[in-house]
Amino acid sequence: MSKISAARTARSMRGAAHLFQNRRTLWHMLREVFHGRYTMSLLTNMALVLGLLYIISPLDFDWIPILGWVDDGFVGYMVIKRLQKETQRYNRHKAMERRMHVD
Repeated sequence: MSKISAARTARSMRGAAHLFQNRRTLWHMLREVFHGRYTMSLLTNMALVLGLLYIISPLDFDWIPILGWVDDGFVGYMVIKRLQKETQRYNRHKAMERRMHVD
């Protein structure tokens, strides 16, 4: 059983590492969203806003020391995973955009 949980932990760390490695892409994507040249999916927008509000909010399980940290960490992990998928979508969008300009 410990091998399975270790494999899941490794996969989740790769997701965060992928986003860290693509931080320049994430920055460009967020800048284009801000300027109105790219729109993130509704699911990503909701996950980002609600996730950040949940992490900042003192109304969750923060009054229970360990559980408060774990649930905030889980929500942060889910936001990171969503942003990872959105950066992949952004990369596909930019590739299609370049392909359209070449033709």
